[in-house]
Amino acid sequence: MRELQLADAASGIAETFEDVEVLSAQCRFGNCQHEREPGCAVREAIEQGDLDPTRLQRWRKLLAEDRFNSASLAERRSKDRAFGKMVKRVMKQSRTRREC
Repeated sequence: MRELQLADAASGIAETFEDVEVLSAQCRFGNCQHEREPGCAVREAIEQGDLDPTRLQRWRKLLAEDRFNSASLAERRSKDRAFGKMVKRVMKQSRTRREC
């Protein structure tokens, strides 16, 4: 066994952070990142003291972990290959600069 992952964590996250999900749905923009966008219901709730900012951070972290875990093996390998190629390119450029 290489790793253990949660299955269908998205529904559990939505249930646990229902308050954040409801606020998120009330934002002016559907793709609101809850950072500096105008009309953000989540930021307004934080400013009014109705939502703890650390709760928003935990929600974001769990969503990011779920997205990562939901990615297929092929997608992860593709990203790893792209990263490896970028590292090789940077190392090659670094060696070329030192030689000049």
